[in-house]
Amino acid sequence: MEAIKIEDFLHYANLGRLKAKGDQLVWVKGLPDADKKAKYFYTLETLKNVRPAPLSSFGEEKDFVFLDEQTVCFAGNRTREKGKSFIYKLDLTGGEAQVIAALDGEDYAVEDALPGGRLLLSRRVDLREAEKKQDPDQQDYIVLDEFPAYFNGDGIISKFRDRLFVFDPAKQELTELLQEDPYFNFDLHYVAGSVLYFAGDSYTRSKARMPGLYRLDLDKLESRQLLPAGQWTIFDIFVLKGRLFLAASDEKRYGSEENPQFYEYAAGKGLRLAAAWDDCWGDCVDTDLCLMDVRTSRVFDERLYFTTTKVDHTVLECFDGEKVSPVFEFPSIEFFDFTSDGICWFTGPAANETQQLYSFKDGKIAKHSNYNAAALKGRYVAPAVQTDYEDWAGKLQHGWVLYPKDFDETKKYPAILDVHGGPKTVYGTPLFHEMQVWAGRGYFVFFANIYGSDGQGNDYANMRGHWGREDYEDLMKFTDAVLAKVPQIDPDRLGITGGSYGGYMTNWVIGHTHRFKAAASQRSMSNWLSDAFMSDVGPLDDLYAIDAADLDDKLDYAWQQSPLKYAKNVTTPTLFLHSLEDYRCPLPEGMQMFRALLYYGVDCRMCLFKGENHELSRSGQPKHRIRRLREITSWFDQHLR
Repeated sequence: MEAIKIEDFLHYANLGRLKAKGDQLVWVKGLPDADKKAKYFYTLETLKNVRPAPLSSFGEEKDFVFLDEQTVCFAGNRTREKGKSFIYKLDLTGGEAQVIAALDGEDYAVEDALPGGRLLLSRRVDLREAEKKQDPDQQDYIVLDEFPAYFNGDGIISKFRDRLFVFDPAKQELTELLQEDPYFNFDLHYVAGSVLYFAGDSYTRSKARMPGLYRLDLDKLESRQLLPAGQWTIFDIFVLKGRLFLAASDEKRYGSEENPQFYEYAAGKGLRLAAAWDDCWGDCVDTDLCLMDVRTSRVFDERLYFTTTKVDHTVLECFDGEKVSPVFEFPSIEFFDFTSDGICWFTGPAANETQQLYSFKDGKIAKHSNYNAAALKGRYVAPAVQTDYEDWAGKLQHGWVLYPKDFDETKKYPAILDVHGGPKTVYGTPLFHEMQVWAGRGYFVFFANIYGSDGQGNDYANMRGHWGREDYEDLMKFTDAVLAKVPQIDPDRLGITGGSYGGYMTNWVIGHTHRFKAAASQRSMSNWLSDAFMSDVGPLDDLYAIDAADLDDKLDYAWQQSPLKYAKNVTTPTLFLHSLEDYRCPLPEGMQMFRALLYYGVDCRMCLFKGENHELSRSGQPKHRIRRLREITSWFDQHLR
């Protein structure tokens, strides 16, 4: 049996965007370009004879909507015409995609099919587009006068707005919604027949953190505000039996990281609590083999079906307007929808596996695909072995250990502690490529959902003023438990790594203990005083994290909880990895820690990635993902073997 290699992920299919109409099912398959290693191919697949079958082959179909049960529709630019977007339709029975519209302007996306054959489109609009056309030199400058000025994965967004349009293919008419207010930015939306409900706000200097709620008549194109901005964080909008509901939070109990509850809207009265809810919204199980964002909810048969995370796995729940009930659970449910016969179809990875297509009916789950079988044939996949530990509060928690390939109980092995990001996310049992690579090279790999992780309610995830405290204690307790259970791990050859929050914790750990002999700090944060107004979400999330209304309120505490303060204590050889376009954990955060360790004489190295952002390990260019994992693996090989 061979070990999983770094490059093997080039042959793993990634699934997502699954949608159903009637008895038809379509989803997107993403596959790395294994030749040039610079991009991904996205194609549509459907179900034929209860097995996956290709529907498109061009390689750029990342999303779509159903026009009817036999036709899907998507936006693109297959002919590469500058300044244009094209709308295509594709028959599920086969044939080539047909152009049904050519639009001026790039990057239109099809959001929904509307009554009367119309389409709801979206596009990010540059409010300075005319100015830039008049003066070509404007392309050489970046002018910032709004907050947020930039956002991870989107780049500079100052004076950009996300807009919605109604397009009538029969008349070839494109109508921009809220034309009278070009500064309005649309967030999430929900189509209920001829009515569009949406969240968003209009701004010229600072975007509202809590958007307003609006209703728009799609026939008359008349809109009105239902709820003002500044009151609710809206997770979802949906209609059941003519009643308007929100999954929302007023943030009064736990702040900006508070989980939503279910509310019903009543005209003139606002929101009333329809069902209390303490668990998280969506599938939060972390993986490095999911190219597309997960789908959280879907209305079917006058009920809202949605995913939540419980400790380390996903549960599909049902809200009927009065109460919430569980439907079924799985290691990770990433996308789901229902065919007209009531079968729930979903994509996601089972324990120790990659993503597949499944169905759920009559209490039973059936598997309908075998993606990646060839890529994993004859490969050693280390199963996740549960390991219990007592957390800082004395409660029993668990993590997992991956055993090395060709494990010999008479030998000693190095081990790597992997810390997840977030911190409001979780690790579970699905196959995690980078961990499998290390297990294949002779390492134990161990990981857990320490204090601050999602899936155990608001209290467990409440990290306000707690970063580097109970979470650090949990990491040490889990490490002690793993060493006690697995005597084959050499305590003198321990490594630690993590990205984002995991990078913060890596920086924090090496400043507070010498037990780890090598570290790889990825897209990390090191200084609350700088990150608070450098990160794209800093002024909100960072102040929340240190439990302060203003940075001045807790300057001493902010520095006390900054890993940079403890750089002088570090002796652990440390590798830093950072992307130049990471606006979530900006470059100065990793650079400060790296330069501090150099100053104090610590063995360290930094690798920077051009053209990448915070998502490097999950959706970065394949060649950059390869280099990243090589850097980390080589660093551990150098210092732990």
